[in-house]
Amino acid sequence: MPVADLQDRLAYLRQHIPDDVAELQQLLAYFDAAYVSGVLRRVPNTDSRRLLLHARRTPPLFPPTVWNVHEATLANRERTNNVCEGWNHAFANIVGHRHPSLWVLLGALQQDQTLVATALLQEVRGQPPAKRIKRSVHHQQQRLQKLCRDRRDGLKSVKATLRALGHRPLRAAAVKTLTFMEL
Repeated sequence: MPVADLQDRLAYLRQHIPDDVAELQQLLAYFDAAYVSGVLRRVPNTDSRRLLLHARRTPPLFPPTVWNVHEATLANRERTNNVCEGWNHAFANIVGHRHPSLWVLLGALQQDQTLVATALLQEVRGQPPAKRIKRSVHHQQQRLQKLCRDRRDGLKSVKATLRALGHRPLRAAAVKTLTFMEL
């Protein structure tokens, strides 16, 4: 959801959460305080002649501009830090074990530097390495982009968008199983 619409979406969720499920209400209140609106804090009263309660809203611990990936989804950019995770995994494979000696670590850093220099040279030549993307990830990205565009353009309501986001399509193996079981 766009950052500007988060307050409205939270209000929608508050209206539609069942009253008898306290855990969901607590989860939504936590999410609102930590990720969207922040917390109301009491400010000390400086006027001793009046009994006033002053409060101010503190910003959320994790503001929406940090975690919201709506714009990244529409622009087909990375939504996670998987690039960093990938480098960590590749470097661990180069090193070969958990507690390397200084010489093993230096050799691994040199090997990593060589790999990066090769990739940069290929990029300069116009031969960027082909990025492998799983078919399922590609389809999921297209689905999320369509849902974001439909909501942005007013083609889907908030309710329809939230329902669609909560629905996970069946995998091909599950569809084959269902078809076989129906026979």
